[in-house]
Amino acid sequence: MSAVPDAARLPAGERQLNAKTIGVLAVLGLVVAFSLSSTLAKRAETPGVLVAFWRLTVVSVAWNLVLWSTGRRVVLRDVRAVWVPAIFFGLNLAVFFSGATHNSIANAALIGSCAPLLIVPVGALLFRERINSRALLFALVAFGGVTLVLLSAPPGGDASLKGNVLGVLAMLLLVGYVSSARYFRREMDVTTFMATVCPIATLVVFPIAVADGGTLSMSGTGWTYVLILALSSGIVAQGLLIYAQKSIQIGTIGIAQDAQPALAVVWSFLMLGEVVNPRQGIGIAIVIGGLSAFTLLNQRGGRRGRVR
Repeated sequence: MSAVPDAARLPAGERQLNAKTIGVLAVLGLVVAFSLSSTLAKRAETPGVLVAFWRLTVVSVAWNLVLWSTGRRVVLRDVRAVWVPAIFFGLNLAVFFSGATHNSIANAALIGSCAPLLIVPVGALLFRERINSRALLFALVAFGGVTLVLLSAPPGGDASLKGNVLGVLAMLLLVGYVSSARYFRREMDVTTFMATVCPIATLVVFPIAVADGGTLSMSGTGWTYVLILALSSGIVAQGLLIYAQKSIQIGTIGIAQDAQPALAVVWSFLMLGEVVNPRQGIGIAIVIGGLSAFTLLNQRGGRRGRVR
């Protein structure tokens, strides 16, 4: 029997095809995992800040165990390098989960999905990244779709002004996190970055969680969904994202993630019984179409810029 692994005996073309197939499955997995976040947080029946705190705590332990398994540790130099994005990260999660528990999943997901529409201009201003001027038109289309969804919320539903305000604030904090991580992370690998950022973010959220509820205790239901959240979006989805980047273009991954708002609405219907009226359905379609066109045009523009 040959000692050569089966994969090594495959022609190069077939090996590449298999890698891309697995990469596509990884992308699908991470999109599903991320789209579940707001619904799982709402099912926890726990204050959003408390969900964020314990999710960060569990994920911090997990990422550091992964780092330790490689013989490495977080050092003071790492902390000094990424404390700014870590603060944004912790505040983003705390505000996002708080907003999700005071809002409909459709509103929360669609507001959060607008982050790329601000991240791209910030990248152009701070990092001199190219931006396709035609894409701005589709950014306006996407914002229009979000406005339609927000204004079309059925009376007596879960949507609220407080939830919408928290959703917008969470989206702005996400823009701050992504932009500052792009600047401060530099050459730090993903495992070290996550193992450093998550504990700092946990410390940031800790006093907010105590002040918000006066206690860090949770019910059995709360623990169940926090652990699912930590495993799905905090560990599995992040790992799949790293893996998928080996064989799938980043732009393709970004476009695929534009499907998250629609999937989030599906999960909210199946798990929470939330409904979407026809006008909101049209708005969701407009948002997804606008986001996809915006991401695609900027990806193409970036490739042309690198060739020149």
